[in-house]
Amino acid sequence: MNQADAQVAESFVASKGFTVTGESQADTVVVFSCAVRNETEDRIVSDAKKFSRLGKRVVITSCLANSRPGRLRAELPGAVVMSGGDSEGLVDAIRAKPGSVLYGGRMLNLTGLEASPGTKVYPVKISQGCTSNCHFCITKLARPTMWCRSSAEIEQAVRIAVGRGAVEIDLTSMDNADYLEPPATRLPQLVERIVSGVRGNYMIRIGMMNPSGALGFWSELGKVLNRDKVFKFLHLPLQAGDAREVKSMNRDYDPWTVVDEVRKMKAEVDGLRVATDIMVGYPTEDEDAFRNTLRLIESGAFDKVHMFRFTPRPHTRASFFDQLDERLKKRRSEQAAKVVQKLHLSKLSGLVGENCEVLVTAAREGERCEGRTTSYVKVHLPCDSSLLGAWVRVRITGATSEHLLGVPVR
Repeated sequence: MNQADAQVAESFVASKGFTVTGESQADTVVVFSCAVRNETEDRIVSDAKKFSRLGKRVVITSCLANSRPGRLRAELPGAVVMSGGDSEGLVDAIRAKPGSVLYGGRMLNLTGLEASPGTKVYPVKISQGCTSNCHFCITKLARPTMWCRSSAEIEQAVRIAVGRGAVEIDLTSMDNADYLEPPATRLPQLVERIVSGVRGNYMIRIGMMNPSGALGFWSELGKVLNRDKVFKFLHLPLQAGDAREVKSMNRDYDPWTVVDEVRKMKAEVDGLRVATDIMVGYPTEDEDAFRNTLRLIESGAFDKVHMFRFTPRPHTRASFFDQLDERLKKRRSEQAAKVVQKLHLSKLSGLVGENCEVLVTAAREGERCEGRTTSYVKVHLPCDSSLLGAWVRVRITGATSEHLLGVPVR
């Protein structure tokens, strides 16, 4: 979502006469910040300090500006802090005196801004805010207001991006399942409108959805996943494999019910690949809960697992719970990481020797090309910039725990 905000902001400030350039050449660096984890926050603050030491003006916006302005003001007194992120106020922030604090105003309109020519992957933020209230999540506090872009604006933004060469459109938000344009346009209807109304060579990747919301339109979701222009891919963060632990997080679903529904969906959508997030070390995670989480990973229902160690975030309900010992959290996270790596390698190794279609979305000159299968598996290919943006028939020659290796079939 921050990438989507930043990409729109680049186009907006360029339309106001600014030159957008790389970090080394920039006079001002605008940081679109994330507040999800302690490690991420620390890294952002460290990077901002580095830019300041290099004599650059620093503007910090997005989630940290909303949720942690006190720390930013204390440790980066010369930085400009602007709440919001996706806001026309960014121009004022770039011009503001060092140390200023600004409050973002009107949201940027997608249809007045264009994807940069040559952009192959274009993220489109369809909404902001979240109707859930998870006890561990600071993002809800960072962006508390729920709003959704109109389907017409989103469709036109996709049309413009595809017309300028984008081949992958990523629909993103804090929770795509929360998207609603009254009276009855939810995510499946939005995707159907795009693929029916926008012609061209492109694929849509549906971004993260909380399980409870996604299950509310599960059958409709299966229908749009079977559309030719939609990647056969879902991201449903379960966080844990134990129902009691999930309930203690204030999340409204049984993880094993979601597993059953995922298996049914895979039977209906050929090649469907489903990712999830797993949090290890949440305060209420006992040994039984941890074993249930490992069992869920080992079940193979999910093809990709993003596993991370819980860290309490300020102002959240979970930060007031009695915390697990850090040594225990480390041991469990290391154990879970091994299970995850084994799962990934097993899933991807099973594709070695197959031929598949790959949409090439990036070319790293002198290194490699990168693309995605219709199931959204990343594939590394020998570098050939002429392939960029094209579908290529590829033979899979190898696998790691994170991606496939392949060569074009001549």
